Amino acid sequence: MKAYLFLLVGAILLSGGCSHQNNAVRQEPDTGWVADTADADVPGEGVRLKGGNSVSARIWVLINNGQFAEAEALIAEAKASGLIAAPMATRMMDRITLLNMKLGQIPATLQRAPDFPTQLKDYTLFEIIKMQKQNDFSLATKLQLKMVKKLLEQPERLMGKL
Repeated sequence: MKAYLFLLVGAILLSGGCSHQNNAVRQEPDTGWVADTADADVPGEGVRLKGGNSVSARIWVLINNGQFAEAEALIAEAKASGLIAAPMATRMMDRITLLNMKLGQIPATLQRAPDFPTQLKDYTLFEIIKMQKQNDFSLATKLQLKMVKKLLEQPERLMGKL
């Protein structure tokens, strides 16, 4: 009996009966569209399934590579054609705006913080994150880069502390 059960379980596993695969395909209700769930970890909320996930993924790649002009153009086209929803387009544009913000654009009260790295005033958040990832500490120390990143990402929170 145990051998029969063991063979049955083995046959089920070998036949691919497990539904926990990353590339599982699901049918969307009330539509004829098929969505590939392998892209579930790609930021694609609010995106129509008809090719939207690939456009959304492409836009996020452009943003992460610092190609903001191309990303903005693609966002406008995708939003106009209905491939991405307005809330997703807004989130993408907000991220681009944040990554384009220069340290010199933050409020003057935050610039008077102790150990404020004035040499980084003309650098954007994207450039500072890039310096951190590449361990490029030629302009500022690791702690200064971390502080600048926090100043740019969360100025409201830090203003409340001052």
